[in-house]
Amino acid sequence: MHYPVLQSSRLILRPFIVSDGPRVKLLAGDEKVAATTLNIPHPYPDGLAEEWILTHEEEFVQKISVILAICLKEDEKLIGAIGLMLKSAHDLGELGYWVGIPYWNNGYCTEACQALINYGFSSLKLNKIFASYFEGNEASGKVLQKLGMQYEARLRSHVKHWGEYKTLFSYGLLKDEYRQIIPV
Repeated sequence: MHYPVLQSSRLILRPFIVSDGPRVKLLAGDEKVAATTLNIPHPYPDGLAEEWILTHEEEFVQKISVILAICLKEDEKLIGAIGLMLKSAHDLGELGYWVGIPYWNNGYCTEACQALINYGFSSLKLNKIFASYFEGNEASGKVLQKLGMQYEARLRSHVKHWGEYKTLFSYGLLKDEYRQIIPV
């Protein structure tokens, strides 16, 4: 299987390249972006983005993850990242994403998620895709609801982020419930 390149009406989701590193550091390194995600550090260390990008191909080959750059179709500018962490034995994928602050509130997350969900169900033959967000990040919750995901759980003080226990809200979508919203 080849690493995918996905398209939606306004976006291209493509594999990262090492030269994307500085742009990733700039966008993901913003404290407001890092504050909404479990795995993005703040401050964002030099070289970390490049190290992360170099893991993607091997993790794809081993069916651990599919991680793609979210880029605007009009100028190919990288605006964020999206991925599925795979649990192949269970046909399960955990959706994660971030978009740089200048691109918030434009529907890009929903559009990118829809394209990756289409891929997850059609090409990866997943049975379920789920995602979680921190309490207080209701914008992410709205994205999951727009995708047709169903509320499944409130996980109290479930993860430790920047020294503070965070409650997660978890949503899921089964292949049988799925309806393609945005053609890709």
